[in-house]
Amino acid sequence: MIVGRSMWKHIPKAFQRNWKAVVRVIANKAPEWALLGTFLTLTIGALIFPLWQHEFAAPQYEHGLSAALSIGTGGLTSLVFYYVMTERVERRRRRLLRDGLKSTYSEAKRNIAFAVVHASQKGGRKDLQADSATVDLALTIEGFRAMFEDGSQADEGFYAFQNEMSYRTPEYEEIVFNLKIISRALERIVDSHRLDDVQTYNFFVRSSAFIARIERYGAGYDESKPLCSLIWEMFAGWNFIDGKLGYDPIERAISRL
Repeated sequence: MIVGRSMWKHIPKAFQRNWKAVVRVIANKAPEWALLGTFLTLTIGALIFPLWQHEFAAPQYEHGLSAALSIGTGGLTSLVFYYVMTERVERRRRRLLRDGLKSTYSEAKRNIAFAVVHASQKGGRKDLQADSATVDLALTIEGFRAMFEDGSQADEGFYAFQNEMSYRTPEYEEIVFNLKIISRALERIVDSHRLDDVQTYNFFVRSSAFIARIERYGAGYDESKPLCSLIWEMFAGWNFIDGKLGYDPIERAISRL
């Protein structure tokens, strides 16, 4: 206590007047930084004050300064250990979740692209080949739009695909199956409680719910319109609300994790 009162006299008056408010703000908004500041203050104070104010070099302050130094260095060591063992492990888990979701989504999207091309062929498109080169092109925004945005007849453009979604064809089932895989992956990320961005959290929840609605509606001329709109948004980067996006919004949200 003697050491504390003696050291306090040398603290700037402005800080003495407002120290409670400063500490309260730091402790509420960033408790880990408050602890770090406390331990740093104890450590630096115990080392610097005897050199700065020679009165603290007296024997009566030796035990107090040693205790402050021990508490400060011990606290700093504990914080470093906590960061290494907790924060870095948490970052690694988040990276694994992100990479796993990205891989799952890419694979499911590719399977959907194959199904879209096959369905379009069945719908009358004679200009498409169901090969890897065509699918690779369809996985790009520009390539997909070039393949599907033109045409005004039932067997042209995107209409050939839409008409095939009026029935529970194998392609329809394949698309819904892979959308369910995507939905489940998004739900796992949401349930992991590792999303810090509210916008991304809400987007994943809405996307998962929208896919559940597609599954519930089933096939049909009107019933499949939500499915077709989602496919167009994922592959062509366009929706009725925002217009031209130029990117896949789900893919963009995953990249922000």
